[in-house]
Amino acid sequence: MDAAAHFRGKKITVMGLGLLGRGVGDARYLAECGAELIVTDLKSREVLASSVAELESFSNIQFVLGEHRLEDFRDRDLILKAAGVPLDSIYVAEARMHAIPVRMSADLFAEISGIPCVGITGTRGKSTVTHMVYAILKDARKQVLLGGNVRGVSTLALLPEVTPEHIAVLELDSWQCQGWGDALMSPHVAVFTTLFSDHLNYYKEDPAIYFADKANIFLYQKPEDVLILGKQCAPTVIDAYGEVIESKTLVVDGHKLPDSWTLCIPGEHNRYNAALALAVARALEIPDEVSRRALESFTGVPGRLELIRERDGVKVYNDTTATTPEAT
Repeated sequence: MDAAAHFRGKKITVMGLGLLGRGVGDARYLAECGAELIVTDLKSREVLASSVAELESFSNIQFVLGEHRLEDFRDRDLILKAAGVPLDSIYVAEARMHAIPVRMSADLFAEISGIPCVGITGTRGKSTVTHMVYAILKDARKQVLLGGNVRGVSTLALLPEVTPEHIAVLELDSWQCQGWGDALMSPHVAVFTTLFSDHLNYYKEDPAIYFADKANIFLYQKPEDVLILGKQCAPTVIDAYGEVIESKTLVVDGHKLPDSWTLCIPGEHNRYNAALALAVARALEIPDEVSRRALESFTGVPGRLELIRERDGVKVYNDTTATTPEAT
């Protein structure tokens, strides 16, 4: 598959460079494909110095930093927007007024690659479940790609690795789910872990809008697709969307994980996460013995009750992602 042909010679505006590596990876990949890029970000060149340094060698990248300009959202073939672009962005509105496609990395990857995708969202648990599913598929010797909301990973830049045998496992935050909804797409296997109030600064204190973005992970599924709901959020999802869900739906809680399975990582919430990952594996017809081996050896994701060291009987954990009361 010549994925680069989708971008070669195209005029593309990358909206949001950032410092986490995903924007850099997307821009580098598009530049390598031969696109003519404008990379724009509200942060200054000084703040973005480390990201800019990785792209300065490309003659086909123009930087517009410290501002966005309306003219950079006209006469373009594609706008690739980063997570967190405001819902009422005048720049996105300008592009759409001129019939320019506005896409995000994960849904564009899924459309171009054409491979089966497992998408995982939820207020809490999505990173852990994503990495658990990835570990199971690797243990099962499947060809698998990990992307979405993964620090430092450009999902678009995974395209050259794609073969028809691959499966993509994508962690999808609310913004990336928003992108799937704009593209009228949902993953083949969707997981919704939990639902709590979050990102209310972005969603203007309206949790219903946040929930609506998350719901895109299943709204465009087909009858042959699978939706796996965590028990914590299942009643809310079914009450709001039960009449329009077309896919096969499973509700899972921690009790679905066999009692004899012993995890390395602590907490009942992680048994809940593992049960969700097991449900994905079963949907993909992975034998339980493979899932058990992968889950029992899974050591966790950085920043999630991550044991740093023990000294004089005192254990020190990094739980830096516990940024809400529910997460803590």
